[in-house]
Amino acid sequence: MIIENVILLIGIALALGFVIGKITHHLRLTAIVGYIVAGIFLGPAFHVVKLSAYETNLIVSVTLGLIGFIIGGSFTLEFLRRLGKQSIAITIIESCITFLIVTLGVFLLTRNWGMSLLLGSLGPATAPAGTIAALHDCKARRGTLSKMTTAIVGLDDGVAIIIFVITIAILKFSLGEATLSVYSVLVKPGIEILGSIALGIVIGAILAYSAKKSGGRESILIISLTGILICIGFAEIFRLSSILACMLLGATFINLVPGIGRTFFEIVESILPPIYIIFFIVAGIKLRPDLLIEMGMIGIIYIVCRTAGKMSGAFIGAKTTKAEPVVQKYLGFTLMSQAGVAVGLACLVSGELSAYGEIGQELGAMAITIIAATTIIFEIIGPISVRYGVTRAGESGKE
Repeated sequence: MIIENVILLIGIALALGFVIGKITHHLRLTAIVGYIVAGIFLGPAFHVVKLSAYETNLIVSVTLGLIGFIIGGSFTLEFLRRLGKQSIAITIIESCITFLIVTLGVFLLTRNWGMSLLLGSLGPATAPAGTIAALHDCKARRGTLSKMTTAIVGLDDGVAIIIFVITIAILKFSLGEATLSVYSVLVKPGIEILGSIALGIVIGAILAYSAKKSGGRESILIISLTGILICIGFAEIFRLSSILACMLLGATFINLVPGIGRTFFEIVESILPPIYIIFFIVAGIKLRPDLLIEMGMIGIIYIVCRTAGKMSGAFIGAKTTKAEPVVQKYLGFTLMSQAGVAVGLACLVSGELSAYGEIGQELGAMAITIIAATTIIFEIIGPISVRYGVTRAGESGKE
């Protein structure tokens, strides 16, 4: 039986996601695992739900726009000054090394550059919520390692989004053109990235001006959602990256009106929980069990290479910037979690590459399947590795 009533579907999905999320939480697993499992029940397992490409793209685009907005809102000038060049340098080095190791590892197994670059671009993303929650559980927020971890997971997804945007732009043009040229590899992706940045800054400035003229929580909610949705809409019309544009929208807004901006972000974050549930359920619905067996070895390689990339990248970044020994030794352990942004970007691939024939559609399906499946693994080992790292660093219980 396939449910076609969208309102009933949303109600069932929220209820099932909430219940299974609570169960997984009591099992000491993140609720995200429960939401993905709920999606598997509704989709591949019992075929209760079948979403069209339009419905999937709509949910993914709006959710990623909100995620990008929230990530951008953390990049205040005060925050960046407080982080210093060291944290930013470590983040860039660690993300790039993870991208290279995952790309190379998958290519050596598959000899498929498209799949290799795609999974490589998804590897750097870290789950800030799961990591911060694990630090809170360990009561370790005031230690040197814990402070550095908190700073880097805030920046990690921003760098990951930029790597993804560059990679997916190159991949789209390579799938769409018989031969690659300097224009297709460098100029077109550059236009997409710069266009996304410009769009986010312009709408962010307009949103900041509008915020100064309004008052009250209702007006703030309407203005903020209006700005995000318009940004997503224009990004899709001009074929730009909606998540990068919304990230710049959030960063511009918070820096132009920091006082009002904090209220904006608190209100937007308050409406995210039910959207997150639907979003991760959609990821579970789109998961392809038939590809799990076929892609099993790629999933294992992805897990091994991403772990190696995070560990070696964090060490090299910390060593290069002369960070404290405790950061050099244990930072990699605190960066294992992967969830929202990686799953969202994997879902986005499906829509981005659907116009490129069977190859593009197959790449999108494999990306969602591998990332959704490995997210469950990383969300289990992530908190465990955080606890190990901060305990070995002597910071557990220092809150």
